[in-house]
Amino acid sequence: YGLENYWVRIVCVFIFMMSVMSDLRTSIDFLHILWYVPSEAQPWIEYRVPKWAPKEKVKEVLECSEVDFIKFKIAGMPKYWKIINFVVIVLPKLFIWKKTAKYGVMFLMETAGIEDVIVNVTALTFILNLDEMLFQNFSHKALHHILEHLEPWLIENTDEDEHFSVEKNFDTVVEQRKGAVFTFGLIPMRPVLTLLLSAFFIGEYYYCFCQMSETGGLVSKAQALPKDQTYPLLAFAFPFYEPVSEETNYWSPP
Repeated sequence: YGLENYWVRIVCVFIFMMSVMSDLRTSIDFLHILWYVPSEAQPWIEYRVPKWAPKEKVKEVLECSEVDFIKFKIAGMPKYWKIINFVVIVLPKLFIWKKTAKYGVMFLMETAGIEDVIVNVTALTFILNLDEMLFQNFSHKALHHILEHLEPWLIENTDEDEHFSVEKNFDTVVEQRKGAVFTFGLIPMRPVLTLLLSAFFIGEYYYCFCQMSETGGLVSKAQALPKDQTYPLLAFAFPFYEPVSEETNYWSPP
């Protein structure tokens, strides 16, 4: 009877939310890039040869080729391209993430056996990795080369801090932390956000499909079969649109 436990189901929902958090984090990072990069066209590819020696000598010392001198970086883009990327990429990604998290939690909450819930968590995680699998197998090798050699991009300019001495940097950190026994920076935000989102989607499930009974517990709302076996696309896109159901309920709360 150890697996027939409500808390095991909650843990499975939490594991599922951990698997979808990476997609949410990717969308948020992309939003940061769109916001902070300059709103003007800039070159994102450069041919950069070190100046400390002739090019042939550099190739011999570093054991590299002409391709290694080509550098890729994140650069600015015009405002209209930012708007296009936001509408075409960011908004659909956030919409798909919301629906994936909602229906994934609903699928786990409505699975009867706890053993099946554990198996379904693995199945959902596999489905979430399909896009990465398709990218790894079907995208061009030139794209992989560009992404592997893309230079890191920093939001804040740290050139001024690089000229500080070790003692100066240490004194700055001590001054910032002076008198602070506890800071929010010590809190791991990703597990906290995962826990909050798990609670939100579980609460949304109970709000949409359950109601209070006369005895004080939660029971399922009255259920009726849909008139059409095809799930309407509008119901998937808009939460307020409900499929047309039959007038007779096949199940009603006692």
